[in-house]
Amino acid sequence: MIFPEKMNSIERALIAAATMSPPDARNVLRLICEGGMTTTVKVEQPTPGQIHYAKREKFIKRMQSACDRVLDYAKHETLRNVEKHFRDTGIKSAEGETTPTAARITFKKDRFTEELIAALKEEQIPILATAGQQLFDEIGKDDPWKMPPKAALQYLKTRANLFANTSDEIHSDVMQTLQEGLNLGESRKELMARITSKMDEIKQSRAQTIAHTETASAFNYSRDLAMKEAGVTHKKWLLSHSPLIKEHRITHVENDGQTVPVGEPFDISGVKFMYPSDDSLGAGPEDIINCHCVAIATEAPP
Repeated sequence: MIFPEKMNSIERALIAAATMSPPDARNVLRLICEGGMTTTVKVEQPTPGQIHYAKREKFIKRMQSACDRVLDYAKHETLRNVEKHFRDTGIKSAEGETTPTAARITFKKDRFTEELIAALKEEQIPILATAGQQLFDEIGKDDPWKMPPKAALQYLKTRANLFANTSDEIHSDVMQTLQEGLNLGESRKELMARITSKMDEIKQSRAQTIAHTETASAFNYSRDLAMKEAGVTHKKWLLSHSPLIKEHRITHVENDGQTVPVGEPFDISGVKFMYPSDDSLGAGPEDIINCHCVAIATEAPP
């Protein structure tokens, strides 16, 4: 077997194992895992921020899947309405209509909002439970973490109000896109392609942003409650190393490692947070969206 020159010993062994019988391949993998083979290639160790991001990554994927599912419902509802519009009228718009065509064809906003809130709530609940338990595990607390029901309900209610605004924006964007196509006199096929493209764009942008932002918010909220219940005295701001972030907020970089008492807010270059992603003290979307910084328990500074 011929190997590329730049491959290290482990990579060569793995390729060779792929050609072996299952028992022989397992023996090769066992030797690698037990340290029987080494490589001179330096392996980068994950940073604390990367470790924390990895703990929430599966929840981000589940949250985005929930967003995508509801958006797909809305897309198909709109496409069916386009089909019906052309079947009933055969034209791009009917003059004299009291309800604008685009508003009539676009998916029902209230139903979309209800479905979005329900889908995201279903993903937020396990996050709230998991994040607090992770904090307990980090500090070696043996008792199981239980999210206070009242705190959970208040959190979910607050986030639901934000989702309502988001659904309004998504509905408006789709309706505007639809009206542009109608104004251009597009055919049924062209209009359906336009809608599909727009909804796919929303899934790649807004749905991803919702998934990352809401997962981070739920994680940090639960961790903050768990710190207080566990009697942690101080917390430290830890910069995220999410692969999503190509360029970190300079204020978050500058304040990486800031340590404050648990009951006091972080001061991130003039913006106050009780925990990363907290907007209760005036932090705006520019300080929160797609942020995966995390607060960890720490000792009082000397």
